[in-house]
Amino acid sequence: MQRRKLLAGIGGMATLTVAGCLGGDGDEGTTLWHDFTDSEEADLEDHVAAFNEGRENEIGVQQVPEIVDQLDTAIPSGEGPETFAWAHDWVGTYYDRDFVYDASDDLSIDLDETFTSAAADAARWEGGVYGIPYASETTTLMCNEEMVDEPPETLDEMVEIMEEYHNPEEGMYGLSCPPADPYFISSFVQAFGGRFFDSETEDTHIDEDEFIEGVELLEENLWPYVPADPEYDVQIPVFADGNAPFAINGPWEVDGFRESGVDVTVTSMPDIEGGDPTPYTGVQLWYFTSNLQDAPEEEVETAVEWAEWHATNEDAILTNAENHGFIPVHQDYADDDDLGDDVAAFAETVSMGVQMPAHDRMDQVWNPVEDGLEQVFNDQETPRDAMEAAAEEIRDRWD
Repeated sequence: MQRRKLLAGIGGMATLTVAGCLGGDGDEGTTLWHDFTDSEEADLEDHVAAFNEGRENEIGVQQVPEIVDQLDTAIPSGEGPETFAWAHDWVGTYYDRDFVYDASDDLSIDLDETFTSAAADAARWEGGVYGIPYASETTTLMCNEEMVDEPPETLDEMVEIMEEYHNPEEGMYGLSCPPADPYFISSFVQAFGGRFFDSETEDTHIDEDEFIEGVELLEENLWPYVPADPEYDVQIPVFADGNAPFAINGPWEVDGFRESGVDVTVTSMPDIEGGDPTPYTGVQLWYFTSNLQDAPEEEVETAVEWAEWHATNEDAILTNAENHGFIPVHQDYADDDDLGDDVAAFAETVSMGVQMPAHDRMDQVWNPVEDGLEQVFNDQETPRDAMEAAAEEIRDRWD
């Protein structure tokens, strides 16, 4: 699914569907929203069925397209879900917008004793607990086994292979990757110490030399090998149709690539001369929404018990890992070496990365950076001019 594609959508995209039509208005029991892929949804439904078995108060499930827009409309109206799944980086923004519920007093598990420290921290904000972590994720390199004998160990080796196959006139490309999406290209723009945002200084650093050097790395080594249209829906089919040796994507696309007939090897990011690949990583949470604030006690219990059950149930943890490449964050499984090659590869890339800031100011960073990267990608601006303009726009938004 195009989860990271929607990062900048919080409060900034038109609503495509009337949220109330999706239900979950507080009179229909406890509702869960998600935007999972078909295969993820099938396993989720099995997990929900197992959880609901024998319960008087069951949890209902709704697959919600354009979930960003739907939440923006539903929650302020007192409608929408009691819980939903998304990465942790929304916590700060949703806290400021009163979209989330502090479940600190409702939990039956100790976050610090149950989950990795990074996962436990991701669920907290301003002293409260606003979700339960169930997996971590990032984007990493994927290889088409028919074109790539061995995953490249260095970026230089990767460029050599991309050069061998890249032939746009014949519909062939070296790489499938949304080239201006900050989440997807974070490994490279942060490789020399640059950062999109620093939560301690509460400032962006995209106009500093280290970050600009990362943009130049993209411009010289990756962008020449992707389709000319940067849109996600254009980039992804290139790899899915077997027309590129490499993709950079997350665990949510692996099943789809394989179902399309591509023999996929998931591997870690290649070494970068003079730097270190530093991707953004995310922790998937079951968020608790502000609909729980005045909800009947049984609805609060159901939402919290579901999140705790799903995040600690062995079958759910192993199914998500083995079938979908989700990296366990439960301490009993986080270092399990028997969860398959996909999980091992994603876990290795996660170990290289930094966690996405959950600070509310980060919400104002994504769009200007993406716009600036697209200008560089389209040869409209230099990396320095584009990033300096983006930084100025970001700071103006904060003011």
